[in-house]
Amino acid sequence: MEFQISRKHFSYVLRQILLGRQGNPETVVDLTADRALLTVAVTGTTAEVPITITTAGSASVPFSVITAAKKISNSYKDQTYRIRIIDGRFYLQRSSFSNDGISMKKIARRIIDIPESAHDLDLLSLPSISSLDEIEECHLLGKVLDAQNKLARALSDAEDDLKDYGISRNDLAVLAEASVKGNSVGLRRILFPSE
Repeated sequence: MEFQISRKHFSYVLRQILLGRQGNPETVVDLTADRALLTVAVTGTTAEVPITITTAGSASVPFSVITAAKKISNSYKDQTYRIRIIDGRFYLQRSSFSNDGISMKKIARRIIDIPESAHDLDLLSLPSISSLDEIEECHLLGKVLDAQNKLARALSDAEDDLKDYGISRNDLAVLAEASVKGNSVGLRRILFPSE
């Protein structure tokens, strides 16, 4: 990923990230350059500033690299900084920082903000609302797969109980699919109201 950011906006982002933090070496800062905005997220803080994008992307950068970039940025008098990030490297103007903790990530189209205690029906609805990449990026793929496995077991158990009444597994699957599809409509409105 590569972008240009004004000195003023770079200082603002650094203040937001560093404000009140002692710099735990394990802390990771997520940077996403997309749609003329830089989104910076670290536990408890998110900031967005305008940028000029050369190459869109998303990266996780260790806190120690951010503090080093802050120190070196003071030596440049330019009004705009050029930043480029690749796996293992962070470039600020003509300076370069190496760190194995710097890693590129896929950009999720949307963040899926679903509670930890989400019902299985909501988890089963996610594949019809979001892409597999979005679900995986939001660390929900395991929960979705668990919910799908629970449904398969429940359908098998129900089939055993209802086969004497002429109700097949296919009949039950059609009912379950209709329920998931109906839930998807409402869940989409809750998760993504602007769509």
